[in-house]
Amino acid sequence: MDTHQLTWQAFASALSDSIFMIREDASIFYANDFACESLGCTFEEMITKRVPDISPTYKATSWASAWERFRDHGSIRFESRHLHRDGREFPVMVSTTYYEDVFDFPFIVAHVKDISEPLANRQRLQLAIQSAKVGFWDMKTDENHIYVSPELCNQLGLPHDAEWTLQTWMDLLHPDDRQKAIDHAQSFMDGNEENYINWFRLRHANGSYRWIESRGCYVRDEYGELVRFMGTHLDVTAQKAVENELRRNLKETEVVKKSLQRSNDDLEQFAYVASHDLRAPLRGLKHLNDWIREDVADASVELPESISEHLRKMEDQVRRMDSLLSGLLEYSRVGRRQHMQREVSLMDILDDAVKMAGVPKGFRVIYPDHSPTWTTVREILQRIFQNLVDNAVKHHDQETGTIEIACVENDDEFVFSVIDDGPGIESKFRSRIFEIFQTLRKSKDQGATSGLGLTIVNKLLSNVGGSIEVLDAKPRGAEFRFVWPKQLELSEPVNPDKLPTT
Repeated sequence: MDTHQLTWQAFASALSDSIFMIREDASIFYANDFACESLGCTFEEMITKRVPDISPTYKATSWASAWERFRDHGSIRFESRHLHRDGREFPVMVSTTYYEDVFDFPFIVAHVKDISEPLANRQRLQLAIQSAKVGFWDMKTDENHIYVSPELCNQLGLPHDAEWTLQTWMDLLHPDDRQKAIDHAQSFMDGNEENYINWFRLRHANGSYRWIESRGCYVRDEYGELVRFMGTHLDVTAQKAVENELRRNLKETEVVKKSLQRSNDDLEQFAYVASHDLRAPLRGLKHLNDWIREDVADASVELPESISEHLRKMEDQVRRMDSLLSGLLEYSRVGRRQHMQREVSLMDILDDAVKMAGVPKGFRVIYPDHSPTWTTVREILQRIFQNLVDNAVKHHDQETGTIEIACVENDDEFVFSVIDDGPGIESKFRSRIFEIFQTLRKSKDQGATSGLGLTIVNKLLSNVGGSIEVLDAKPRGAEFRFVWPKQLELSEPVNPDKLPTT
């Protein structure tokens, strides 16, 4: 029969895939135009070739056994490789159909598609999956056998040819996770959920358990029927370990937080006792000192200078102790008050702060050139300025002096400075001045100095997200420069009604 006259020849020649007709002896007796072009041959050359000439695969395998498969199965689909005339090989997908009633000899029709680009994409995907250490599984809905990728087997220390079924998976589940994981998978397979996401532990070949995150989806056919169930398999044991560690740390942090809360409550209770109960005997000592002076005056007796000096020293110590107790109470309350933010003017804050500091007549205070208005907690900022101005006066080495207040406004913060012309602070002492109960030198009124003023300033700034540093002033003195955020980081409530006063 002249195959060139077949009615379907024109149709086959127009296809963009290769069509071959092959006899039992592997000889090719028809090839369409695309097949000839894909291999770089003419039709006349093609019909002189045999399958091993165009497919290197059959040089290593028996064509006879392949023919038996074609005959026994009727239709087969498989991957192979074709050889171009120039020696270049490329991957192809082959679909064969066996015929024996058309001609007086059996033959197969091979539909061949070049899959070079799909294969390259598949290889890139496979490389990405291998690099990400992601396993893969694939199960047909009508089969019990499940395909699992080599990486999935690696995750569990299993050989790559290990048999895998639903029962295999269930047998490897951790006893504590088994029922929950199975119920979740069954719910998905029953169509109750669109996406499959399951977390469980599977037993490794070495006896340990690995945490697995399994994600999957259904594949439907053209009729909408579910045909496959496939997805990924990721070992998240390390991630779970980190999560458990974080959970443990959070739990410990909560315990520490409660302990700190108890400590803070104890401190506030102590401060209350210190400010009330301990002050009572101090007032008694002060009254006793006054009564002694009154009794001596009533008796018209002149006390020796040494006794008068002792009485003065006792009075100074009583004042100092009272100041220490007041400072301790103030320090304990910093950061434990209700926040109340409202629109404020810098000039109003400075006026009140200077008045509260009680600046002597011999001192001059210079205000900034401009007075910004913004929303903040007025009481805290006023207290900071008050303490810094008070500190500049108390530790000045002269009866007169100048205190300058400067302000620089940035996008997110204000930078304030309180600059004095006093003796200054040596750099080696600057790290100590913000510590509790630290004074570097005697002030003009040492009896009223608690050593807590700058400590309170530092703590107030820390509670709002600010900071403070000490610099040299020119030609002499110290500059206390602090940052005040426009958006305060108020971690705890502040009650302005309970802010301490001097």
